[in-house]
Amino acid sequence: MAVNKRLNHLLKTGNRDQLRVFLKTLHPADIAAAITRLRPEDILFVLETISNTRSVEVFSNLEKDTQKACIAFTDPERILHYFEGLSADDRVDLFRILPTEDKEQLLGLLANSEREDLLRLSRFEEDTAGAVMTTEFFSLPPDCTASEAMERIRSGSHDAETVYVLYIADSGGKLRGVVSLKDLVMAAPDTRLDRIMNPNVITVTVDEDVEEVARKIARYDLLALPVVNANKELRGIITVDDVLDIVEDEATEDIYALAGVGAPLELEYLNAGVFQIWRQRIPWLLLLVLSGFAAGFVIEFFKGQLGRYIELIFFMPLLMGSGGNAGTQASTVVIRAIATGELTPSLFPGVLWKEMRVGLLVGLSMGLLSAARAFFLPQNSSAPHYQIALTGGLTMFFMVTVAKCTGSMLPLLFQKLNLDPALMSNPLI
Repeated sequence: MAVNKRLNHLLKTGNRDQLRVFLKTLHPADIAAAITRLRPEDILFVLETISNTRSVEVFSNLEKDTQKACIAFTDPERILHYFEGLSADDRVDLFRILPTEDKEQLLGLLANSEREDLLRLSRFEEDTAGAVMTTEFFSLPPDCTASEAMERIRSGSHDAETVYVLYIADSGGKLRGVVSLKDLVMAAPDTRLDRIMNPNVITVTVDEDVEEVARKIARYDLLALPVVNANKELRGIITVDDVLDIVEDEATEDIYALAGVGAPLELEYLNAGVFQIWRQRIPWLLLLVLSGFAAGFVIEFFKGQLGRYIELIFFMPLLMGSGGNAGTQASTVVIRAIATGELTPSLFPGVLWKEMRVGLLVGLSMGLLSAARAFFLPQNSSAPHYQIALTGGLTMFFMVTVAKCTGSMLPLLFQKLNLDPALMSNPLI
């Protein structure tokens, strides 16, 4: 808050010298966080106050919707300066959300090679490895020596996403192996790379889902993951910092889906309008209202029995809440296991059998507690306490057991149908 307050004061005074001195003490990521909710004109004023190198770093740390707004307010020369400072995958992410006229202007500013690279990457479907990979990496031939490789790194590493991992590809572009920078430094100068490379390279294909990319990097503890096409030709790499962004985005999507909120907003929450938030949240809520109507019809159908045994009304909110909570527990655990790759639809019978047994134990525990509570209810009907207790306890037992089974089955069923398990399961339960 102190940073924001000081920044706002300096912007009001318009004193560039004081602003420049103040911003020198901040990390580019902190500057981006402080200016992200300012007007585009003020953001550009800040960017133009600091050095060209730091302005690119700050711009790259801004949210994509903020970058988009800034591009609409600046001149072509600055657009090119900021855009070329982004990594290849970040360029594609920004390019996708730009209006058509801004896209055309940007393409006209880029060099032919950069334009072709941008258009090629933007053709990949979103949430695939091809869409998030970068083409800025080191690829070396197998017959290159360690000393030659080090010289190439020294002379051409400025634009590479990482030099800690080097990929070995033949003249046809096919991936042959991988060498770590540590192994390269430790090798004798005249050692060929095919002598020290690891030929067993973990890869992903260009059309592989980003969640699988994240799982592989986590499972094999990789700094970067090469992306290949169907012919095993090296097309790009995905670094661990890109995966952190992927994991955050996927976690956000899953949390929103579990709550029945829908897809995450393109804008940050504080920048989103009330109408946008309403449109995001209302579909599932309307569906739940309709399902509530169905529950009301059931109650209406049995109102005669409820009138005769008025004590049973005590159990209605208890049963509805307990069933929903029990089902949500099971579905959340299964959805998480699906997300980590632990569960697949082929394991459906084993999951159902396990959750059925869990449901029986949980249902028995909750049923006994409900039955015990029934003995302390005021008697307002002719039915003895033990009948009310038995009815309430058994209903709770079966409700929880069925909810546990349903909660475990729905995510796997929706995954089998190629639907989002998180989005479809919990709201229905």
